[in-house]
Amino acid sequence: MPTENKPAAPFGPNGRTFHIHLSVRGALRDFSKRQLKGMFSMEGGRDCTAEEAKDHLLECLAQGKEVLPMGPPCEGFDFAGGGCPGHDMPPVANAHDLVSMEIA
Repeated sequence: MPTENKPAAPFGPNGRTFHIHLSVRGALRDFSKRQLKGMFSMEGGRDCTAEEAKDHLLECLAQGKEVLPMGPPCEGFDFAGGGCPGHDMPPVANAHDLVSMEIA
């Protein structure tokens, strides 16, 4: 009986999570003043102006940051351009799968 050749799951057997990031150069090139306004918050909680956002993005480039996380940076985040390396999802037990359930 022939066996079926299945390729390995590219995102692992249980999936993989990737956090999104922002291209700093792309934002500087493509975002309008309206899109830049309020993109970041200042220390006092005030939303930044478009010029303040642009200055911050230029400062990030000067520091070698090509991408920024859209939220807190995850473990292994690469600011130089790689972004999130991906994170394996924990296995999820199917509540209806009686074969894999442990009996207490």
